[in-house]
Amino acid sequence: MRKVCIQVEQRLGERLRQLLVEKELLDLEFPITKKDDLLFFPLRYEIPKSQLSKFSHISTELKIVEKELEPFNRKPPDLATALKGKLPDPLIESIPHSLDIIGEIAVVELDKTMTPYESMIGKAIMKVNSRVTTVYVKEGGITGKRRIRPLRLIAGKAQSKTIHTEYGVRLAIDVTQTYFSPRLGTEHDRVTGLIQPNEVIVDMFTGVGPFALLAANRQPVTVYAIDINKHAIKCLKKSLTLNRLTGKVIPLVGDVRNIVQERLLGVADRVIMNLPHEAFSFLDVAAKATKQHGGTIHFYGITSQTKSLEKISTEVSAQLRKQGYKTTIQRTRIVRPSAPHENQIVLDLQVVPG
Repeated sequence: MRKVCIQVEQRLGERLRQLLVEKELLDLEFPITKKDDLLFFPLRYEIPKSQLSKFSHISTELKIVEKELEPFNRKPPDLATALKGKLPDPLIESIPHSLDIIGEIAVVELDKTMTPYESMIGKAIMKVNSRVTTVYVKEGGITGKRRIRPLRLIAGKAQSKTIHTEYGVRLAIDVTQTYFSPRLGTEHDRVTGLIQPNEVIVDMFTGVGPFALLAANRQPVTVYAIDINKHAIKCLKKSLTLNRLTGKVIPLVGDVRNIVQERLLGVADRVIMNLPHEAFSFLDVAAKATKQHGGTIHFYGITSQTKSLEKISTEVSAQLRKQGYKTTIQRTRIVRPSAPHENQIVLDLQVVPG
């Protein structure tokens, strides 16, 4: 936009700047620009040329000119502020307060009533979060064996691959081909904080490998990281080139039942089962993967209005008993809300044959 400025020689610029600030004439919403050995100071309002005499002690060569300037990109404090006046007020109240930021990519869940405004919302997300260059909207739930969620680009660059850093570990992620939730960072940290040196770990549904990579970054362990999604294992392999790990991660793509049966029976000190909606049907596989004297299993599930944490604990213990294992529940924990009236939970189990 066209902006009225005072032109001055560069060597006198600081003196003029201080005087303009003192007199509240300098427009701080616009940049001071330079051309050759001249500086141009944007003014809050136009002043008559006759008033330049007030600055004659600085220079008699001052000029009033117009320059094409763009205002500074002032970052709004939150999404609601960024969209104020652009969306109907009732929709402002429904704007999500949280979203997933994975590297430079944001993934947001929007109500269908916001569909006409989603591009505007996406641009506002990038304005509030300066490191975000791409915004996707969720178009459904996580489905299929590969555990991926349909996403649609609503703003920014058409990119799906990024590098996300979690507790100092760099994770290669493709948000359209793999599942990853930054909201599980605290849980990744908690579980890997329990791991002892030289453990052998079977990460049954590793995804892009956050548990596996963080464990091997912290301890001299061996982690068998398994997933049926070849894109997830491809990302994990790339992550192995991005990090200098203390331990060893062995990526394996395929069905976990077959892989454990063929090469991982009785090897694990610890098994991680982060497949909340289906982990129960793999408890026999997890138990068989533990060493002859037993081991630790981290079992993830979902509570609901009809299935409490206590009920899940009882069912898990009964299922393992059928498989010939005694179970001690060392800890239960609500990891995070996953849907209305639902929570993702974890049971830390100690299992021994008998």
